[in-house]
Amino acid sequence: MTRCKPVVGWIRTLGVPLVLLCAIGQANAQTPPSFDGFKMGAFTFKPGGRIKLDVIRDFDPIGSEDSFDPRTIPTDGSEGTNSQLHARETRLTLDMRGPIEGSELRMYVETDFYGSGNVLRLRQAFGSYKGLMAGQAWSTFVDDSNFPNTIDFESPMAFPSIRQAQARFTTKLGANTSWSVAVEDNKSSITTPEGVPGKTEYSMPDLTTRVKFEGSRGHVFASAFLGRARFRPTDGEPDDVSLWGSLLSGRVKTFGKAYAYGQFTFGDGVGRYRGGVTAVPDSNGELQPVGLTAFMAGYEHYWSSRVTTNAVFSVTSTPDESYYASTFNKEINYGAVNLLYWFLPDRAWAGVEYLYGRREVVGGQEGTANRIQFAIRFNFPS
Repeated sequence: MTRCKPVVGWIRTLGVPLVLLCAIGQANAQTPPSFDGFKMGAFTFKPGGRIKLDVIRDFDPIGSEDSFDPRTIPTDGSEGTNSQLHARETRLTLDMRGPIEGSELRMYVETDFYGSGNVLRLRQAFGSYKGLMAGQAWSTFVDDSNFPNTIDFESPMAFPSIRQAQARFTTKLGANTSWSVAVEDNKSSITTPEGVPGKTEYSMPDLTTRVKFEGSRGHVFASAFLGRARFRPTDGEPDDVSLWGSLLSGRVKTFGKAYAYGQFTFGDGVGRYRGGVTAVPDSNGELQPVGLTAFMAGYEHYWSSRVTTNAVFSVTSTPDESYYASTFNKEINYGAVNLLYWFLPDRAWAGVEYLYGRREVVGGQEGTANRIQFAIRFNFPS
């Protein structure tokens, strides 16, 4: 009779970042870590996740109390403070893997409690076999190996961050290079012409692709997407608009375990990969894509094996257009610096983070917000 191994957790840490192309050296692809868990037949099951408490103190008004979203900073000069405690970032995962016809079949489910009223919310649910992946997962457009290690759940505004339904195919182009192409869900936010009855439509799925090179000192990543959106008035012909975007990112080791990372995003309608507005009507009522450029840079330093600091800053800007409303976001800044102490190695940490945000709208008004966030996190066994 097979003896089951102890249940162990699978933790997907948020701290892997990005970087400079020139410093990535040549290296062999890393061997994937061993996969342990408890067995049922030929399949191995790994429950995992984490429990996290956030203690938040806002020194200025901001509409997002559970995460730091500078897009919700008021620009009317209002004042106010707020305190908030929550455990919504608590996460549960289940990773299932087993051999089928000589290759590994993987199925993965991930949830947190950011649903309305702290309801359990689906983050990811996908299956993969050989080069095929299907389900809901981080978009192919997103560099999901590069999340800044912030205590804040939101992460910098300049970091595309979306999970959506998709079918993806990935293949190796070499020992260190992979290429992916996918068909993905295409829903986005469109501002319709004022006073014109009708509906928004999405006539085709997003087409996404990416190339990733991994070396011993880090990785580089490039991706792109192409999409389409439409407004169909009750009377008249539909109005179509093309959407596109590109992303360049990377990370590099500097000294010891420390690393620097950066990312640059640009395109027309690319804001949909961060929950932004995709298209707006011009003075003639015709849809126009919203152009955007975004830059993020950061650095993570290891003071010791138990103490780390991460600092990151990002700028997102939209060029002026005469048909933008005065309240339309023109520039969004996000900055964070933290200190984490692992009081239980690989199992639990406590940390504090300072967050700064600035929002400027087309009309010229602006507002800033400052926050201090303290957190304690316990990782499931791994």
